[in-house]
Amino acid sequence: MPKATTRPSSRADERVMVFIDGSNLYHVLGQTCGRHDLQFDKFAQKLANGRDLRRVYYYNIRQEAFEDRSNASDQDKFLASLYDTPHLEVKLGIWKQRGSTMVEKGVDVMLAVDLVTHAFKDHYDTAIIVSGDADFYPALQGAKDVGKQVEVAAFETNISSEAARVADVHIKLTKTFFTGLWMTRAQMRQRSAALRKPEVTDEAASPNGEDKAATKAASKTSTRRTTRRTTTRTSSRSRSTSRSKTAEKAPAEEPKTATATSRDEPATEEAPSRPNIRRTPSRRKVGGTAASASTNGANGSASKPRPPALRTPNGSGNGDASGDGDSSKPEPVAADS
Repeated sequence: MPKATTRPSSRADERVMVFIDGSNLYHVLGQTCGRHDLQFDKFAQKLANGRDLRRVYYYNIRQEAFEDRSNASDQDKFLASLYDTPHLEVKLGIWKQRGSTMVEKGVDVMLAVDLVTHAFKDHYDTAIIVSGDADFYPALQGAKDVGKQVEVAAFETNISSEAARVADVHIKLTKTFFTGLWMTRAQMRQRSAALRKPEVTDEAASPNGEDKAATKAASKTSTRRTTRRTTTRTSSRSRSTSRSKTAEKAPAEEPKTATATSRDEPATEEAPSRPNIRRTPSRRKVGGTAASASTNGANGSASKPRPPALRTPNGSGNGDASGDGDSSKPEPVAADS
């Protein structure tokens, strides 16, 4: 296996990805340089050395406040600068309690998986790993096996023999290497101002800028109003239905029939079940009297009309009104003088 060189390539068409073990770099910077306010965009560009820098991945765990509040505050400031760095992705692991101590979990595995996955997907030509940890050498060898270049950037006192043996290039980090890569005072003030901004929760923000909490409250209010209106309409409909059923059960009133106002104008209106019939006064029969007409009408029997009474010979003109006289005798004729 050839010995690792210290001079990285500078071809402009060479695709580069940088994988940073944040916990390892954080501690070594504090031990060697006494500060952590590193500008990671400039740091990654210096490692790329003019090559095509595609992506930077930063792996770490989040310090818990119950462990050390000062370290947690320093890390918050440190991560704030990372989130504003272009082409940089932050991936955080978790804490696990092992006995009386807390250990980090998932960081090394995430770095190793991403290193091999991007190699097989042909997303880079050269991978730069900022860590001297020996745990990464199987992943480094896996990337090399698919034809990728592997470079390790680490301090001379912090690189393992396994990582130095597997790497194609060893970029030696020194205190002077970071000259001009630290944040300025103006950038520090901007970062402090960014940390003082109120944090917006996911419930109160969305990609459209709407307030989800207010939207939910308004939705609940409108739902309650709609429910009340629906209940009111339902109760009104039930009342109307009950009234209709009650009206159907009640007996219908019989319509009043008109009565005759005079004898000559009898009533023409009858019950709705009978058809309206026009009635006319009964005609008087020829040769009859009003009394006989009423009598005939009363007993309902048909009788022939009687002829008028014959005049008597004395010329009194009084006939047998009762009809008892002999009507068969002829009337006498006067003689000529």
